[in-house]
Amino acid sequence: MLLCGLAPSLSAQGADHRNVDALPSARATASRIRLDGVLDEPDWALADSITDFHQKEPVEGGTPSERTVVRLLATPAGLAIGWWNYDRHVDARVRTQLRRDATLRSDDYVSLMIDGLSDQRSAFYFRTNSNGALWDGEHVNIENGNEEWDGIWDARTSVSADGWFVEMLIPWATLRYRRDVASMGMNFRRFLPRTNEEILWRAWKRTQGLRFLEEEGIVNGFRDLPPRARAEFRPYLLAEAAAPERAYQPNGDSDVLSAARGDAAVGLDVKLPVTPTLTADLTAFPDFAQAEVDRQVVNLSRFPLFFPEQRPFFTEGASIFHFGRLEQAQLFYSRRIGLGRDGTPVEIPVGARMQGRAGAYQLGFLAVRTGDEEQATDLVARVRRDVLGRGFVGAMSSFSDSRARPGSLAGGLDFEIPFILGDRDNLAFLGNAAWSRDSVGGATGAHYRFVVDYPNDHADIVARFDRVDAAYDPALGFVSQRGIQRVSGATRITPRPARTSRIRRWEFDLLTYDVVWDLDGRLDNAAYTVRPFGAQFQTGDRVEVNLIRREDRPSSDFDIVPGSTITAGDYAWNRAQLRYVGANVRRFVLEASAEAGEFYDGDRRDASLGMLLRLQPHLELRLDAIRNDVRLPATAFVVNTLRFRGDYAFTPRLTATMFAQMDDQSDRAALNARLRWTTSPGSDLYVVWNSAWPLGLDRGIPWERPIRGGLVAKYVRFFRM
Repeated sequence: MLLCGLAPSLSAQGADHRNVDALPSARATASRIRLDGVLDEPDWALADSITDFHQKEPVEGGTPSERTVVRLLATPAGLAIGWWNYDRHVDARVRTQLRRDATLRSDDYVSLMIDGLSDQRSAFYFRTNSNGALWDGEHVNIENGNEEWDGIWDARTSVSADGWFVEMLIPWATLRYRRDVASMGMNFRRFLPRTNEEILWRAWKRTQGLRFLEEEGIVNGFRDLPPRARAEFRPYLLAEAAAPERAYQPNGDSDVLSAARGDAAVGLDVKLPVTPTLTADLTAFPDFAQAEVDRQVVNLSRFPLFFPEQRPFFTEGASIFHFGRLEQAQLFYSRRIGLGRDGTPVEIPVGARMQGRAGAYQLGFLAVRTGDEEQATDLVARVRRDVLGRGFVGAMSSFSDSRARPGSLAGGLDFEIPFILGDRDNLAFLGNAAWSRDSVGGATGAHYRFVVDYPNDHADIVARFDRVDAAYDPALGFVSQRGIQRVSGATRITPRPARTSRIRRWEFDLLTYDVVWDLDGRLDNAAYTVRPFGAQFQTGDRVEVNLIRREDRPSSDFDIVPGSTITAGDYAWNRAQLRYVGANVRRFVLEASAEAGEFYDGDRRDASLGMLLRLQPHLELRLDAIRNDVRLPATAFVVNTLRFRGDYAFTPRLTATMFAQMDDQSDRAALNARLRWTTSPGSDLYVVWNSAWPLGLDRGIPWERPIRGGLVAKYVRFFRM
C-alpha cells in the first residue's frame, strides 16, 4: 500500500529543476580577503546575493523574522563566505560558546553545507556563532553526521547596530571536488534562539533540513580550481611525566605497582590525495592524549556496555565502516584496535586508512598493526555502490590476526534503499547478512538483519528483525548478545497543533518494543515502553511520561554489582518515568528525570539531575547527578554517580576544560583537565592532566597520592606541500 504513493523515479534523485541561469554564482577574484569579519572588500559588493530563506521552524515555509544575506567569493586561498545576519535586536543575541567544536546549538549561529562533488551523498558542514567559535562535521546520512571530523578553515565575526556579520575562509584543499568542477551543492542555515527559529535557503520542509542533500541548492561560478595539495603532514612531539601507580587496601595502605617515570615521543600523520576524491592517511606511533576520556557508567544489567570511539584517527571518516545495528551487532567496532578490554591503550606502531569516492562507489580501507601484548594485524575493507538516489548496496570484510585469535575473519553484504512518498515523507528499507569465523579452524556464525523505517515529522515508525547465531563473534566487532532472534521497533506519533500555541508538537509513543528469544524460541528478555503524554513547547522545553514493562529470563546467576546476585529464573516488572528537558537556548538549563517501580524480584528508584550554566561568552559549567536505589530480597544498595565539566574559553583558539567524575560502585574518582591552544588552523598545543583516586577508604581520599596520574604536553604542527 505504501509503495503506491512513491513519487516518480523513486523521488528521484533530488534534481534541481530551477532555471540554471537564475542560480547564484561564487564571484571569482584574484584578490585575497582580509579575514576580520568586516565585509568591506569591493568584491563582496559585486558578488551574487542569496536572500530567499524560509522558516523550517516554527512555521514551515514561513517568512523569517530577520533578514539574512549570503555571498561567496572564489579566492586564490579558498572559498570565502560572507554572512550578513541582520538583527533589529542584536544586543539580545545569544553568544555563550567560544570553545572549538562546541555544538553552538544554544546560540545564534549560522551553518554552511558544501557538497563539493555534487553527488548528494557526501558533504562537509561548517558552523560559527557571533563569537567566531568553530564547529565542523562530515555528512553520514539524513539523520546523522560525524562531528569528530576536523577540517582546516577559519572564521571571523563583527557586530554593529544592524546585526552581526561573518567571514569564513575554507581552503580549497579542505574540500573535495572533481577536476572539472563548475558548480557545487550547498545550503545555508541560520538559527535564532530567542524565537527558537530555524531558517534555511533550501530543504526547509520539516521532513528535510540541512542534511537533506536531495534538495541542496546549486552554486555556480567555480572554474580552474587548484588541485589538491600533494601531501598534508601533522608531526607531533610529546612529553609525559607520570606519577607512581598505586594499589590501595581498604584501610588506606598502598603498594607502589610502578615507579614515577618520564617519557617523550614523536609521531607523524600524513594525508595523501590518491585522486581528487580519494584520500589515504598514514600514521606512525599515533598518540591520543587529547581525546575525551570515557564516562564512568555503572552497569545494572547483564549485557555489556558500549563506549563510543574518541580517537581522531578512527573517528575521521568512520561512517564508511558502519555495518549492522549500532551498539548491538556491529561488524566493526574500532575500539577493538589499540585498546585493551579495560580501555587501556595498546601501542600502535603504524596504521593506514583510505577513504573516499571512485565514481558511483564509496570506498574505505583500514590497516593497523598493534604492539605490546596484543601483537595483532587488523584489516578492514569496505565498498558501497550508489543505487536509487541516496540508497546503496555494499560489502565489508575484516581480518584480525592476534595471539588470542589468529586468522579471525568476518564479512557481509548490506543495503539501504530510501524512498520519498509523494514529495514529503521518507521511507527506507535496510538490512544486512554477515558471518564471522572465530579463528583458523574455529566456529562460524551469522547475523541477519532487516529494517523498515518511516522517519517523518508527524510520525516515526520503525520495525526491525535480527538473528544472531551463537557463534557470531567478529574479532573487530561488537555484539551485545548472541544466539538470539530479536524483534524491535517503535510507533511514535508527533502531531502539531492546528493553530499556533505554546505547544510546537505533541509526542505520543504508542509502543516501543524490544523482544529477544533464544534460537529455540524461548523468551530471553523484553522491554516495552508506552508514552501516553509528551510535548515539545515553542520555547524548546520538553516533557514526557513513560510507562515501562520489562521481562528477563537469565539462564544463569549473575551479579548486577559485586555482592548482589540475580538468580536464574523468570522475572517481569513494571515502571513509570517522568522526564523534563529544558530548552538548550537558556543561560541556565535543567534536565531532570525520575523513575520508580519494580526491578527483578525487588524494587528500584532512579533519579537524575543535569544542570548547565552558561556565562557568555567564556564559561560553561555542567553538573550531572544520577542515583540508583535498588532493594532486592537478599540485598540492597545505592549507586551514586557524579560528573562535573567546566569549560573556559579565553578565545575561540585558547580553551581549557576540566572533567571530573566519580561513582560509589567502583569507588573511584577521576579528573581529566585539558588546555588546547590552536596556534594556527590545524596546529595545536595540548596540555593534559589525568588522575584517579580511590574512594571509600578508612582514612578518606588520599588526594596527595592518586592511584595514577600523569601530565602530558603535546604539540601538533600542520603543513601542506
